[in-house]
Amino acid sequence: MKKEGILCFRVIFVASMQVRKYISATTFLLFALMASSLYAQQTWTLQQCIDQALQNNIAVKQRIYNLKSSEADLLQSKINLLPSINGQVTNNYNTGFSINPVTNQTLADATFRSNNFILSGSMTLFSGFQNTNSIRQQQATVKAAEEDVQATKNNIVLTVANAFMSVLMNEEVLKAREFQLASTKEQLQRQQKLFELGGSNKVRVLQIKAQLANEELQLVTAQNQLQQSYLSLWQAMNISPDSNNKIIWQQSGDLKIEDEIRNADQIYEAFKQNSPELRAARYRTRAAELSQYIAQGGRSFRLNMNAGLNSFFTTQSLRGKGDPVLSSSIIGFDASGNPIFSIPFPRYTETEITPFNTQFDRNLGKSLGFNLSIPILNGWQTNNAIQKARINQEITKLSEKQTQLDVYRNINQAYLDFKAAQKQFDAGKLSYDANKEAFDLANSQFALGAINTNDYITTKNQFLSAETSLLQARYQLMFRRKVLDFYLGKPLN
Repeated sequence: MKKEGILCFRVIFVASMQVRKYISATTFLLFALMASSLYAQQTWTLQQCIDQALQNNIAVKQRIYNLKSSEADLLQSKINLLPSINGQVTNNYNTGFSINPVTNQTLADATFRSNNFILSGSMTLFSGFQNTNSIRQQQATVKAAEEDVQATKNNIVLTVANAFMSVLMNEEVLKAREFQLASTKEQLQRQQKLFELGGSNKVRVLQIKAQLANEELQLVTAQNQLQQSYLSLWQAMNISPDSNNKIIWQQSGDLKIEDEIRNADQIYEAFKQNSPELRAARYRTRAAELSQYIAQGGRSFRLNMNAGLNSFFTTQSLRGKGDPVLSSSIIGFDASGNPIFSIPFPRYTETEITPFNTQFDRNLGKSLGFNLSIPILNGWQTNNAIQKARINQEITKLSEKQTQLDVYRNINQAYLDFKAAQKQFDAGKLSYDANKEAFDLANSQFALGAINTNDYITTKNQFLSAETSLLQARYQLMFRRKVLDFYLGKPLN
C-alpha cells in the first residue's frame, strides 16, 4: 500500500511537471508572437520609397522655401502699386522761452503742452511702367522656382529608383550564392562518403573544401553588398537604417523589357516641352528681359500724388469762461484829439483751455499735391543699370542654351546606355546559358568521376561569374528602361 502511494505521488509529480512545461512553452510562444508583431518587417515598394524620399529630402525642402520667398517678393511687387499711407502723433512739453503755436508770439517764460497729428499719403501714378514690369518679373521668378522644385524631385526619383534596383540585384546575387553554396556542400558530403568508401581520394575532398571556402567568402561579399545597397537606399530616403525594413518588387513574371522605337532626338523633342529644367531656364530668361525693361524705365519721368491731413492741440489755446462783459478800448484819436473806441466786444474775467475736439476741428488742415520729376543727369546710374541688365540678359540666354545642351546630352546618354544595356543583357544571357549547360554536364561527369576536380571547379566558377554578370545586366537594363520611361513621361513603378 505504501509503495502504491509513492507510485501515485510520482505519477502526479511527473504530470504536474509536464503541465508546467506545457504552460511555460505556451507562455514562451505567446511572448514570441508578441515580439514578432512588435518587430514585424515593413516592406517598401518603389513608389513608397520615392514618396518617402520626396517627403524627407532636404534639397526639396530648400527649393520649396526658395519658392515661398519668391512668392513673397511677388506679393510685395503687387502691393507696391497701392498708395503709401503713414500716420504720426507727437506730444511735446515746452518750458521757458518758446513760441505760442496759436498766436505765433514769443513767450519769455511759459510752460505748456502741445500735440501734433499728421496723416500723409503718396502714390506713384507713373514711373516708366517699372512697377508693372516688376510684377511680371516676379511672376516669372516664381514660375522658375516652381520648376526648380520639380526638377529636384525628378533627380531624387531617379536616385531612389537606381538604389532600389541595386537592392533587387544584390538580393538576387545573394540568393544565387546561397543556392550554389548549398550545392557545393552536397557535393562535399558526396565526396567525403566516396572517400570513406575508397571511391575518391583525399585531394578531391580538399579541393572541394577549398571551393566551399571560396564560395562562403563570395556569400559574405554578397551579404555586404546587399547591406550596402540597402544603406544607400535608406540614405536616399533620408530614414534611419533598420534591418526590419525590406523592399518588395510588385512586378512578377519573366523579364520583358520593350525596345525603344524612337531615337534620342525624338525623345528629346517629346521631353523638352515638359522638362522642368528647360522651363525654369526659359522663365529666368524672361525675368532677365523684364529686368532690362525696368532699368529702361529709369529714363522716364515720374508723377507722384501726395495728400495729407494735419491738426494740433495746445494748452496755450484759451477761451473765456463764465458771462462776458462788453467793453471797448481806445484804438486811436481823431483830428480834434478825441479818442476813438473800438466796437464793444465781450471780455471774460476767467479763461480755460480750449477743448480737444474744438481745437482739432478748428486746426484741421488738408493738402493735395502732385510731383513731377524728370531725370536729366544722375551720375550715369540709369545707363549703367541698363547696361548691366543687358549683360545679365545675355548671361541668362547662355545659361538657357547650356541647360538645353545638358538635357539633350543626358537624353542621348540615357538612350545609348539603354541600347548598351540591351546588348550586354543579350550577351550575358547567351554566356549564362552556355556556362550553365557546361556546368550541368561537368557536375554530372564529376559525380561519375569522368573529369578531375580542377576542371569541375573551373567550370563552376565560370558559371558563377556568368550568373553574376547576367543578374547585373538584367537590373542595369531595367534601370535604363526606367530612365527612358521617365523622359517619356511614364510612371516608374
